[in-house]
Amino acid sequence: MNVDRATLINGNQYFQNMLTSHRWAESDRATITLHDDHIVAMEVLLRKLHGTLDAMSVKEVSVADVWHLVLACDKYGLNPKDFLAWFASWAEYAETQIKTLYDGDELKYYRQILFPSWATDHTTLFAEATKSLVYGSEEHIVERNPTKVHHMHLPPRILQQMKAVRGRLRNIAHKDLFSWIATILRSPTPSPCCERTVFEFFRELQRISVWPFEECMRHSSIDDLVFRMERFDASKMREYTDPGTRKPVDCTHCGCNWEAAVAGAAKRVEGYFDGLCLDCMDNTKNLEKGGDRDRDYWAYMLPRDWYDVGCRIKHGEPTWYFSFMGRREKKGLIADV
Repeated sequence: MNVDRATLINGNQYFQNMLTSHRWAESDRATITLHDDHIVAMEVLLRKLHGTLDAMSVKEVSVADVWHLVLACDKYGLNPKDFLAWFASWAEYAETQIKTLYDGDELKYYRQILFPSWATDHTTLFAEATKSLVYGSEEHIVERNPTKVHHMHLPPRILQQMKAVRGRLRNIAHKDLFSWIATILRSPTPSPCCERTVFEFFRELQRISVWPFEECMRHSSIDDLVFRMERFDASKMREYTDPGTRKPVDCTHCGCNWEAAVAGAAKRVEGYFDGLCLDCMDNTKNLEKGGDRDRDYWAYMLPRDWYDVGCRIKHGEPTWYFSFMGRREKKGLIADV
């Protein structure tokens, strides 16, 4: 493609320095050779500067090209967020290619899309990707770099928070599954039927591969756990029969609706997390000097009725909580000196 010298000079500080300072070899040349740049990424970048980006089909751009675009933005002083509208259009097409390019495995796609969706500030896609990886990953939650440029990656804090969410989901499942069992065990005067009920409950959990809990979670995702919990069948729990009357015992503890209890635990786990929110993340970090970081820190701790005020996505408290990224550390305990 041909580029316009005046457009480059007026649209970008890097090219302005190159073409007008007379200190660069390219300053007085009609033809410029850019070394170590990615061809497709540079075409996207230059078309953006020239206002012709819509003329380029997103079908011509791979996910690796998008990563290289972020790298080119860093090199030439452009903000990747300025490419948000174009990236959203590209991502919409890319999702239709998951079956072809990723063998239908959405998680493979999400692992590669985390970084560019974060860099371009695509809040919806980033939340979707982080939620899918938290719920769908069977082992470590990771991102994948389709390029050989290894210094491009997410801030480690992001993956740390995603792993923390998954741990929290496991704790919720464990707590809600066994809360009524704990109530039975705490009873000072348990009925004769309680022992049978507890045994039958654990036997049914074992049938659907939810017990022993830690063993069943090995190499399993949260989605796997929820699916198994939804297979719980209380009718398979054998009732205790009183030896004297040959009838079931009317017990307030054992009369629990076990199927509803397990289904409720599954529903709570399934609806707990809405993905990480880029707006909440941005509000809780300060990578530059300036501003009252301490006041902002304490303001973040205040109780609130809504947790997605000012955010571009709707979410609850867990997303707000785990989207906390922290602030730049002060050099001293009290003063930033």
